[in-house]
Amino acid sequence: KTKAVEIEQALQEGKLTAEEIEKMRSVYQKVAKRGSILYFSMVGLANLSSMYEYSLSAYLGVFDRALSTAKQDRIVENRLKNCTEKLTQSVYEYVCMSIFEKHKLTFSFQMTSMIMEGESEMDAAEFAFFIKGNTSLDQVERKPENLSWYPEGGWKDLQLLVRLPAFKDLKQEIMAQPQIWKEWYDLEMPEEAEIPCGYSGKLTPFQKLMLVRVFRTDRVYNAVKLFIVKRLSEFYVQPPPLQYQKIFEQSSPESPVVFVLSPGADPQSDVQKLGDSKGFSGNKFKFLALGQGT
Repeated sequence: KTKAVEIEQALQEGKLTAEEIEKMRSVYQKVAKRGSILYFSMVGLANLSSMYEYSLSAYLGVFDRALSTAKQDRIVENRLKNCTEKLTQSVYEYVCMSIFEKHKLTFSFQMTSMIMEGESEMDAAEFAFFIKGNTSLDQVERKPENLSWYPEGGWKDLQLLVRLPAFKDLKQEIMAQPQIWKEWYDLEMPEEAEIPCGYSGKLTPFQKLMLVRVFRTDRVYNAVKLFIVKRLSEFYVQPPPLQYQKIFEQSSPESPVVFVLSPGADPQSDVQKLGDSKGFSGNKFKFLALGQGT
């Protein structure tokens, strides 16, 4: 009978322990969700270049290192915030070390938009418009003479933009007050200026990005930067400089470092300095030139 009581107590304790583990596991689901979003934003880079291939095992290494180095905190909410921020920064740094400079802002924007989508902050119709614009082959209405300054491509996109709730009155307001809109259009940096007719206070940061798209496509690049800064931080529009120590930290015996060199680039001296700092100097460091290749 005593044994039966002990078994019953052990089962109850085991049940309570399982419930506590499940409770703690569910708390960290937000971090796991962010990790999933970041992985797929990274994998999506293969659409830009077939060279951008990332394995799940390599990503899990980045994921584990981020969680282990995130700032500790006894308050669970603070700990979750630290883990999420560290993970996002680590993935951004990891990817920036392995893609071309011209693709870094594209990745940052993709990562930001996917995070917003995962947190139900992104409207699918608005995102589709920003990416594709007005792809209809139908004839659009003729542009009024007093809007001769307005770009033709932007006018076509405007016909689709006004179908979205946030912009339903935009075309009428442009036609009613063309001069103030032209003044905004002529600004050197309209994305940083006050938008006419009170739109600065009515639109979200992403909607402002859409508005710049239909007026000044040449300023979209800078507008995207401002959008990323507002949603995440300035960290994500300033690609980190190449640091061999960080490259080494993200490598392992199973994940060696491969340098894809452009003409004139030679990392040998930097690699040798890193080797010296790690105790791999003299006969321990082996350098073999394989030639230029074909």
